Amino acid sequence: MMQLGRYVFFVPQNKNKKILGVDYIYTTFTKKKMHVLISGASGLIGTALVSRLKTQGHRISILSTKRKTQNLSTNLKTFFWNPEQAYIDTEALIGVDVVISLAGSNVAQRWTKRNKQSIFDSRVLGTRLLVDTIKSMEEHQVKHFISASAIGLYPAHQTEKYTETYAAKAQGFLGTVVQAWEAEVDKAAEVVPHVSKIRIGLVLAQAGGALPRLATPTALGLGTWFGTGHQWQSWIHIDDLVGMFLFVLNHPGCYNGVAPQPVTQKELIKAIAKSYHKPQFLPGIPSGVIKLFLGQMSQVLLDSVYASSQKIESKGFNFSFTTIDQALADLIPLSRKK
Repeated sequence: MMQLGRYVFFVPQNKNKKILGVDYIYTTFTKKKMHVLISGASGLIGTALVSRLKTQGHRISILSTKRKTQNLSTNLKTFFWNPEQAYIDTEALIGVDVVISLAGSNVAQRWTKRNKQSIFDSRVLGTRLLVDTIKSMEEHQVKHFISASAIGLYPAHQTEKYTETYAAKAQGFLGTVVQAWEAEVDKAAEVVPHVSKIRIGLVLAQAGGALPRLATPTALGLGTWFGTGHQWQSWIHIDDLVGMFLFVLNHPGCYNGVAPQPVTQKELIKAIAKSYHKPQFLPGIPSGVIKLFLGQMSQVLLDSVYASSQKIESKGFNFSFTTIDQALADLIPLSRKK
């Protein structure tokens, strides 16, 4: 028997009579009901994750930038924070076992100076505030800090396949943001036993994200790709991404949040058209036109990143949707309620 604070663990021994290590203790702990604090809970990923955590019976608190909020249920409490002003209601972290950081303003908007600052600050300052607040507490019981990240960390390349250990980093705006973001996440290791990052790719969901924007014109027979259409799209179904966050509760680490079989953008558009039984006859929109209208933000549409899911699969994670056809069969038509 071993005691950590107010938790008691019955730790089995192996054949050599040696006590199993911290990994076993941690896994035993995370199978219990937890108190989870989430930032970015109102976003596409956060909404789906909160629903799954509630179903599993965990206690959930969320951080909101709105002062006047109403608790949605007895096991979901809301606390105010303002990362830009470095303010957080410190009561939000009392009794919390796991922090899940998802906050970040939408990247798919015109990259004006103001919007770029918002994209950067919402991720970097928000993460910094959470970590600094945990550091400032005389006592806390946070045992795991889990943060969203992005495959935008990797340099755009047509043939490279990126694993989590790839050393080179993207040098554009997104690369700069993600590097600064992850640097703040890594600082949590100074005060929290386990720190995890999920580098998220193109999230496919009915409720929002990229799919509705791509599927709406395609459903009318007006679908098209951007540039050559040969750029890789490392995608993931929203259900698998939420499942990945839950999996990481028991398997801390840095993982690519992508499905096993990336597709090119042209293949994605053609697959959507096929799902709607619509022809796909329009040519791609030239990259020069995209850059003219969207400026720097065009890199979101034109960059090619092939990220590998091999690491998380090797840990035992099983995808429900491994191919784009499986994912689209579940999500299209968008109007269908699952």
